[in-house]
Amino acid sequence: METIKNILLPVDGSLQSRIAVDMTVFLAKLFNSQVTVMHVISNEIKTISRTYTPRENYAPIGAATGQFPRTLKPAEDSGYLIPEEVVSEVINTYRSEGEILLSEMISLFNKEGIAVKRKLLEGEHVAQAILDEAEKENHDLVIIGSSGDNEREADLHLGSIATKLAHATKRSLLVVRQKSRISKILVPVDGSAREAKALESAKLIATATLSKTILLHVQEQSHLRIRPEIRDVGVQVLNQTAKQFDEMNPEKQLFSGDPAKVIIETAKKDNVDLVVMSKGHPSGLAGLLLGSVSDHVVHHATVPVLLVV
Repeated sequence: METIKNILLPVDGSLQSRIAVDMTVFLAKLFNSQVTVMHVISNEIKTISRTYTPRENYAPIGAATGQFPRTLKPAEDSGYLIPEEVVSEVINTYRSEGEILLSEMISLFNKEGIAVKRKLLEGEHVAQAILDEAEKENHDLVIIGSSGDNEREADLHLGSIATKLAHATKRSLLVVRQKSRISKILVPVDGSAREAKALESAKLIATATLSKTILLHVQEQSHLRIRPEIRDVGVQVLNQTAKQFDEMNPEKQLFSGDPAKVIIETAKKDNVDLVVMSKGHPSGLAGLLLGSVSDHVVHHATVPVLLVV
């Protein structure tokens, strides 16, 4: 990622979506980016069986499978059809709400002097609509808020849409949590060629934000017990990577343990604003490569995580 020219920002009006908006404003101003604000209306209501269970046939709460209007799926053979006009009314309400939300977002970005476009789409699968749009319009970065209870870290988790994007995206993805400014960046490194783009992106953002950069290399304890000299490999990885950030005087940290846990703990301990790492790949020789560790980090970190493809 040489620069960030085009940002795709899916919004739904939630708190986490608003936090993603703040981060988008921050980055768009730094890189003079154009933002496409996108809202997707799920047309699932039109594709599932449009029937419902009469009140006398309602299942107990503990057995409920969903809530109106996304899961209007009844007990089989109920024979009750949701009138077409009701379905149309619900869809039209979604459209109106989507237009209001997008208008609000357009106004916000205009006030900030950021070039912005709006897009209201309908699709059976919201995540797929976002993925398709990112590919079709060749966006450099997709920014999305996670979901979860910000007051209880144990409950923090990705929402279903963010989860699907994290696994399937072919574009760099920034999953935002809480923070909307960047002054300290954590960059997990493994010494592999595949992390080149992640390092390039980290350097780009660190330079633009004048952020302190922490380079982190984590080694498996089991491998160190068998071959203590592997620690020297970690030192070499950090020193070699640091040469790319020389003018920034990066901090270098070398730890042993479970890579994903150490990354998450370090991000919290050092109060970083952003973790930048390459998107998941299979683990490599001697377990030194980060591999699919990125999946765990993006799901459980309490700070924004940028997955670079």
